[in-house]
Amino acid sequence: MKIQAENAARAVLFGAFMAAVAKASTPSADAFLVAPVSAREVSLGQATVGSVNDATAFHRNPAGLGYVRSFDAAASYSRVFGSLATHQMVAFALPVTELVTAGAGWVRMGVDDIPVYPSLSSYPTPYERESYARLGSTGSIGFSQNAFFLTFARMHRFNVDFGWQYLTLPVEMPVGVTLKYLTVAAGDTASGQGLGLDVGIQSRFSLSRALDVPSAGMLDIGVTLVNAGRTKITWDTATRREDVQSMAVRFGAAYEQPLPRINSAITVAAAKIGDGGAWGVEYSFARQIMLRVGDSGIGEGSFAGGAGFRWRNVDLDYALQRHPLGTSHRVSVQYHH
Repeated sequence: MKIQAENAARAVLFGAFMAAVAKASTPSADAFLVAPVSAREVSLGQATVGSVNDATAFHRNPAGLGYVRSFDAAASYSRVFGSLATHQMVAFALPVTELVTAGAGWVRMGVDDIPVYPSLSSYPTPYERESYARLGSTGSIGFSQNAFFLTFARMHRFNVDFGWQYLTLPVEMPVGVTLKYLTVAAGDTASGQGLGLDVGIQSRFSLSRALDVPSAGMLDIGVTLVNAGRTKITWDTATRREDVQSMAVRFGAAYEQPLPRINSAITVAAAKIGDGGAWGVEYSFARQIMLRVGDSGIGEGSFAGGAGFRWRNVDLDYALQRHPLGTSHRVSVQYHH
C-alpha cells in the first residue's frame, strides 16, 4: 500500500508538471531554481543573498564568488516532499587572478520512476481487466529539470573617506555574473531549453570601524538581478511555445556579531526573495559547530532548521524542513582548500 501511495503521489506531481507544460502562460519553467541548493541555505531560510561567499554563490548571488581565494567545492543531495522527488547540486570555484574568481555549478530536480500502466479500456470484461492489471507496470516515466551555471566574479576594494569624522572605511565590493543553461524534460512527451543571465553585487565593511565601536562586527549587503534581460525557455512542442521568465530583484543583508568571551559568533540574516521576506540565524562555536534556524516566508512549510560541523577543511551540513507534501532532508558537504 505504501508503494502504491508513493506511486500515486509521484503521478500527481508529474500530472501537475504536465499541466504546467500545457499552459501557454506557464511562469515556472525555471521555478526549481528558487529552491535552495545547500543545507546551510535551507536552514537559514534562503536569506543568503547578502552573505553567500563560497562555491554555491552561483545560485543566490554570483558576486559572492569574489570572496573565494582558493579552490572551493560543494555538493548537496536532498529528498524532498517526503522522498517523492530528489534535488542535487555540485559546484566548484577557483581564483584565476588575484581579483577574479571563476566557478561552475549543476542543479537537478526530478521525479523519477513513475510507473506506467497499460490502458484497460480495450478489455470489455472485469475478469480480463483484472488479469491484465496484475501484470503490473509496463515501464516508467519521470520528469527532470537541470541547470548548468558558469560564473565569474571580480573583487573591488577601496576606501571610503569620511573626512569630517577623520575616518577611512575599507570596503570590499565584489561584482559577479552567472550564465545559466536550463533544460526541462517531461519523459518523452515534451522538453524545453533556454539560456539566462543573473547579475549580482555585494558589499562588506566593518561596523567596528564605521561606528568606532570595538565590539561591533561585520555587515554584508547584497543585491541580485535574476533573469537579467529575461530568460526564455523554448519547448519542442508542435507550436514551439516559449516561456519567458521575467526579471526579479533579490535583496539581502547579514550581520555577524563576534562573541569572543565564549569563542563564538552569531549571524543574523534577512532577504527579500520574490514576494516573501526571509530570515535566518546562525550560532557558530569556534567556527566548528554551527546551529541554524530560518524561515523563507514562501508559503506553508517555510520554517527550517539545521546544523553544521567543520573538520579541518571540510564542512558537513544538515537541514530539515517540513512541508504539507512531506518532510525534506538535505545533506551538504563542502571542501575549502
